[in-house]
Amino acid sequence: MNSMFRKISVKGLHYLHDLADLCFPPSCLACGAPLPQSAILFCPDCLHRITFIREPYCTCCGTIFPAGASHLCGHCLRKGWHFDRARAVMVYNETAAKAIVGLKFGGRKAALATFGKLKEQSPANRDLVITDAIIPVPLHRNRLRRRGFNQSLLLALAFFPDQRRKIQKTALTRQRDTMSQTGLDGAARRRNMRDAFVVTRPEEVRGKKIVLVDDVFTTGTTVNECARALKQAGAVRVDVFTLARVEKNR
Repeated sequence: MNSMFRKISVKGLHYLHDLADLCFPPSCLACGAPLPQSAILFCPDCLHRITFIREPYCTCCGTIFPAGASHLCGHCLRKGWHFDRARAVMVYNETAAKAIVGLKFGGRKAALATFGKLKEQSPANRDLVITDAIIPVPLHRNRLRRRGFNQSLLLALAFFPDQRRKIQKTALTRQRDTMSQTGLDGAARRRNMRDAFVVTRPEEVRGKKIVLVDDVFTTGTTVNECARALKQAGAVRVDVFTLARVEKNR
């Protein structure tokens, strides 16, 4: 009986999917070109420009190397981070940026299914450890009110559809309404994010291995500050997983 209901349910979802494509014709997330179907919302040309991140890269922060074997980069050898490891699905290039901006500032949530599929195809996906909790980088309540959603939470749900019970939406909060990081250099970003995050539910992170989810790894400042707060609250490991990252830490 359960099997029959499951088949009916899946068939119904396919019908709804087809109806959505009919009412709202799918288009490319980057260039807007019409698409014949909506499984992956990139046209062939734009999909060709999506670059999955592959080795070699820094075994800690994920900085991409042009050749050779994966190893620790100079920054990680000199200073290190509060997080243990950072991985990302794809390079943050013009095509990826248009798709991410469409989600963050255009509210194009249809992109999430595509991002989830790209995550599953990503070589970086295999580097994820078994985790106890998944925590999206939080928005301050003022920005959340203006935007209406937290893109990091939506990405966490898209990336880990079978582990939704592990997603902790309120364990970590942003206590300061920081200015946008866009346009700031590394030092300014670090000043801007200092003590911006606080763990409000220590019992949800203490002694746990955590995957921290965000949209883009630029300098690593935001996720590093999140990791610092989580480690201070007793987390034993914090891995970072982002949709995209710049080729080199800026």
